[in-house]
Amino acid sequence: MFVSAPIDEVDAANIKAGQVSRITLDAIKGKTFAGKVKRVAPYVLELEKQARTVEVEVAFDEPPTSENLLVGYSADVEIVHAAHENVLRIPTQALLPTQSMQESKRVLFYRPDGLLEERTVATGLANWDHTEIISGLNEGDQIVMSLDQAGVKAGVRVQPEASKPEASKPAK
Repeated sequence: MFVSAPIDEVDAANIKAGQVSRITLDAIKGKTFAGKVKRVAPYVLELEKQARTVEVEVAFDEPPTSENLLVGYSADVEIVHAAHENVLRIPTQALLPTQSMQESKRVLFYRPDGLLEERTVATGLANWDHTEIISGLNEGDQIVMSLDQAGVKAGVRVQPEASKPEASKPAK
């Protein structure tokens, strides 16, 4: 069993057969399956009104056995092309939205005096879940996670909730 997935042509140069991958299936919630890139198509697909993509096949290391795995399930594939261990990282959702990829990445930092401060951070590797912080934050710094709440912006005084995550190192 394998998953066939389109990868944006911009990312295709980083994808090679044998790379470690993670597979999630919409029908099997809460589980991630290990896999490896089995094949990278030697051509780019150009479908009308879609991005140019390269078809990639990712095989399960061990296909699910206790779940009812059916051909045709919707799946997502995350291909690991680089990894850094023991780095400072934050949830990707804590980064303030930017207008373009060239803009500096920013977070709302909770100062000891209770005010929020917009802080520029240098980022490294990132995925949908976490972003590596190279500079701009230290381990234990508190940042805002609820960017969508009304009134949350630089310069306002806030009281943090105890459950708010801090910038942290990954557990390895």
